[in-house]
Amino acid sequence: MKTFRLSLVAATLCFAFSHAQAASQSVDSLSVFSNVKAGSPQQVLQQYVGQSAAGLTLVRSNESLLGKHYYYQQMLHGLPIDQADVAVSIGHNGQLLKVHNQARQVSAEDAAKAFKQLHSLSKIGNEAALDRAWANMKVQHALLKAPQADMVWVVGKDGVQLAYKVQIAAEMPTGGFVQYLSAQDGSLLKSYSTSLPRHAKNGERSLEARATLLGGTLDRAAATQAVAKRQAQQLSSGALATPSGINGTGFVFDPDPRTTLNNDSITDTSAASVFEPAYFNKPLRDLTVTNGVYSLSGPFVNIKNIESPATAPSTTTNGAWTAKRGNNAFDDTNVYFHLDQNQRYIQSLGFTGTKSIINRPLDVDTDGLNGDDNSHYSYGGATDYLAFGHGCVNDSEDADVILHEYGHAIHRNINSNWSGGDTGAMGEGFGDYWAGSYSYSTANGKTYHPEWAFSWDGHNSCWGGRMMNRTDAKYNSSKTYGAHSSVTENGVTFVSDELWSTPLFQSLTALVAAGKSRDNVDKIILEAHFGLGSGVTMRQMATSIVNAAKNLFPNDLTYANTFQAKFEAQNILGAVVPPGPSMNETESNNTAATANTVSTTNTTVNGTMSANSDLDFFKVSLNPGLTLSATLTPNSTSDYDLHLFDSNGTTQLASSVKGTGQVDTVSYKNTGTSPKTLYVRVKYYSGGTGATNGKYTLNLKW
Repeated sequence: MKTFRLSLVAATLCFAFSHAQAASQSVDSLSVFSNVKAGSPQQVLQQYVGQSAAGLTLVRSNESLLGKHYYYQQMLHGLPIDQADVAVSIGHNGQLLKVHNQARQVSAEDAAKAFKQLHSLSKIGNEAALDRAWANMKVQHALLKAPQADMVWVVGKDGVQLAYKVQIAAEMPTGGFVQYLSAQDGSLLKSYSTSLPRHAKNGERSLEARATLLGGTLDRAAATQAVAKRQAQQLSSGALATPSGINGTGFVFDPDPRTTLNNDSITDTSAASVFEPAYFNKPLRDLTVTNGVYSLSGPFVNIKNIESPATAPSTTTNGAWTAKRGNNAFDDTNVYFHLDQNQRYIQSLGFTGTKSIINRPLDVDTDGLNGDDNSHYSYGGATDYLAFGHGCVNDSEDADVILHEYGHAIHRNINSNWSGGDTGAMGEGFGDYWAGSYSYSTANGKTYHPEWAFSWDGHNSCWGGRMMNRTDAKYNSSKTYGAHSSVTENGVTFVSDELWSTPLFQSLTALVAAGKSRDNVDKIILEAHFGLGSGVTMRQMATSIVNAAKNLFPNDLTYANTFQAKFEAQNILGAVVPPGPSMNETESNNTAATANTVSTTNTTVNGTMSANSDLDFFKVSLNPGLTLSATLTPNSTSDYDLHLFDSNGTTQLASSVKGTGQVDTVSYKNTGTSPKTLYVRVKYYSGGTGATNGKYTLNLKW
């Protein structure tokens, strides 16, 4: 049986524009537009999302440099379908920018089954779900917020399944997880971590790994009462959200001692005197002063104790922090300075007011994680924070680590649905890039290992750090890239995070070398993250970045072309092929022997499934070294499948069997030395047939 399918907007984009220059481009569930008048968000939904729009509820909106973005949650019988969302982006000029459509096609039969689950079948209840999730997670550290259980629909192979979405956030190393438990029997359906560490030193975070840990589990009721009491006590000591105008000073590394001194030989155990030339005395802006005591709490950063060990934030009576490495007060000033400076940089790019990104005090613990050599961004509901561990090099001594974790916060605060797809690897890769972008702008940044991520904290005996020049890493669209995963592709092994950081960072270095500003590059990348929902893939994110570059700098395509080239180099995007001819499918072509011949690259075939037994074959001659890409777009209410066969017409080389209204793609490279005959087959699975209801398009390019 096929799995329950996405109803993708790409399947509904066969339309004619009244404007001669109007155009669209679709990559999986993302479509970007140019010169298309938008109308209202509701009109966009009706036109490009179709029948699934009826179940969508507007849950939030935000603004960016280019426009306003509307985010919709798909509902069924009053409950959300998890990771089923649609984002509509409309430019300030009234033009449609993009539509990211993760809505699910729910049949009448599936809706009826869901109604029965909700109203007729027994359920374990919220408390039992919380108990089960607590045991699964083996909670051994204090809670950061009260656990929460909500009923949702989870997409499964037989439609939708009623589940409890349980969110538990605790101090590291327990950390946070979201778990989906069957509403009927409490069994675990799936889970993911909401604590995002900078590297997988102790293995990937998973419930399976936690189940093997020794030691007991905290009592849930007692832990929940304790966190409620602690939160009540903290309400009266919140950070100031407005600038105080009171500044202090403190010593920092900028960005780190190795880069500043251009010296590979410096280690964590080097003599204190070695570090003296690496210190900078920097302003600490907009501090809080209470009864003559200065604290590192400002409009964008709030240093506080969140995780073990219980280290109180440093304070002074004169606003001057004089501590150096080895003293927690230095960790406090280093983190405060870099985060405060980075937020002000983001605002200098234009992300202010209604376009702001984390324009608020972000809680930060500079001595957390129970002393582990790691750092993380954690979120749960409306709360989020950063924590940095001490071990080997203190993570809070390296601007790369600080800004990497801030990168996670940037993602989550632009897109609260940032999960699924390739978001694991992209979150880590973007964090590496965001840190690398700043380091590259410092005095020795362009000469001291600019390709290194974590120049001080990593690339030593503690851990190897990561690289941002892995141009040998290649993307495979059939895979999903999680965080910190070891990947082997075409005999080359790399970390999944590097597959994303590399094209971003290589674009930056190429554009700066061409005389373009780092500010503009960062502006493009930040802008591209708006207007997306869950399940984002690298192909979609790359398309959004190239499109943002075109829209922000329409008169200077150097930006868009450079990003395009770097993404192509990693196989994340394909080369832009000039528009090709169109042809009509002709019967009878039900076998390889009677296949319609396609002889020109980028040909679009207008086809029809004449009956539920129909098979349509197409013949292509592929020269050595070329790759055939076939893209099948059915009509929005039908499911047709795509198959690729060898020259004998029977040996299958590839297939794609996605769902109703969903785009299928297959590809094949001729690695031989002579032309190769290939056969592409379109096969009926379900939905419409005939001249009116059986239409599809097939694009073939090589």
